[in-house]
Amino acid sequence: MMDEEQDRISNLSDDVLAHILSFLELRDAFKTMILSKRWEKVWTLTHSINLNNKSCVRRFDQRLSLDKEIRRRTTFINFINGVLFGDNMIFPVKAFTLSYYFGYADFIRHRHSPYLIKWVDAVSTNDLEKFDFSISIDCTFPVLNMPPTLFQCQNLVTLSLESINRVLICFDVLETACLLSLKYLRLVKVRFEEENTLKNLLSGCPVLEELYMEPGDTGFKSIPHFYFISPSLKILRWKREEGFHGYFVVKAPKLEHLHFVEHSMLGFSMSVSPSLVSVVMDIGSSFGHHGHISVKKLFQGISNAQKLEWSTHRTFMANKVELDNLPEFCNLTHLKIGSCQDLYFVSSIIQHSPHLKHLIFDKDHFISGPLTWSPPVPVPPCLVSHLETVEIIAPEGQTSYEIELILYLLHEGKVLKKMIVTPFSCMDLRRKLWESPKTGGCKIVFSDFPAGGTSR
Repeated sequence: MMDEEQDRISNLSDDVLAHILSFLELRDAFKTMILSKRWEKVWTLTHSINLNNKSCVRRFDQRLSLDKEIRRRTTFINFINGVLFGDNMIFPVKAFTLSYYFGYADFIRHRHSPYLIKWVDAVSTNDLEKFDFSISIDCTFPVLNMPPTLFQCQNLVTLSLESINRVLICFDVLETACLLSLKYLRLVKVRFEEENTLKNLLSGCPVLEELYMEPGDTGFKSIPHFYFISPSLKILRWKREEGFHGYFVVKAPKLEHLHFVEHSMLGFSMSVSPSLVSVVMDIGSSFGHHGHISVKKLFQGISNAQKLEWSTHRTFMANKVELDNLPEFCNLTHLKIGSCQDLYFVSSIIQHSPHLKHLIFDKDHFISGPLTWSPPVPVPPCLVSHLETVEIIAPEGQTSYEIELILYLLHEGKVLKKMIVTPFSCMDLRRKLWESPKTGGCKIVFSDFPAGGTSR
């Protein structure tokens, strides 16, 4: 009687028990079958496969000999084969998460790893709702080509493909993608060769809301244009700090958040999204031999953002005529400037942001190179009626031109309430700020940390 009272969990329904076990790695869920006859088949009802093979890799367990690593990997492979194809198979599979670490044992025994593709193909049905596949490698290994069946799972909501150390995953989606329920797509160090692959993939995802791409060093070298065309996309994140030279086209009328890091691009254009809230642009150009990016095209698509973080790198240069004719940033209230090689560029953005309330200069990545500063004419409208806070993050101090800019903002900011200077040790700037005449009741705060410190 006491045992029955203590074992209340076994009296729960199969659905509840399976749901509980679905949060465990599958091998741990599998071990529950020895608890009692009641539990023998419960683990097979989870409809979820969550596995990683770290315990089979000498990189994570230095005590493993090569022979033992090979045996463990063979056991791991046989376990998954049994789950997918054996008497105790889990069917249907609704969630598949696999983190696979290649090692020397794989190179010796399973050089082409057909079992991985076989597993992917086996779970790629219309029952699949989540697919999360990441692989890592310590030695030379062939690229894995994802089967086309993966891109035809009509109930798939989340799809993540990731190579951790180098590009190991490849796929080509021509016109067969049919991911009717997909809302989240993540591609990290994934390669495809055809320019239309991304366009066709996105066209097969009619309800996609979030896309994250981080191509790595070797993906997409042969692709001159990237088209992000989606009627439903709300969040677009792209991150690549080197290696790619190409043009980017974004057409996403429902886009709300854009986070774009690309340090060697040739061009960027984006259609206006009425829903746009925040934009992070950290860009550079590879124009030493190709000319200039059209700043006008670049800013036209993001001009209705409410928040903008802007950084440029290397040879990014802006044409003065284009800067004088920037579109108005009518909704922009928050602006953060990171690395920038032209103070005129900074002035132009401020001049065209009439409702700007909060301005941050992050000198951790801020202005570099020879600069000159001339006060903008006329005075930017935001300084007269809207700008309330200015923050300067400057670990290494300021140049004379930057100090001129800061003093100008302090003097012309008619409604400026607070200016924060970080760190406290910027002695030259501190002295000039304390001595400078101010308009209204602006409070100057010196701090080693943002939003705190001593004040005047």
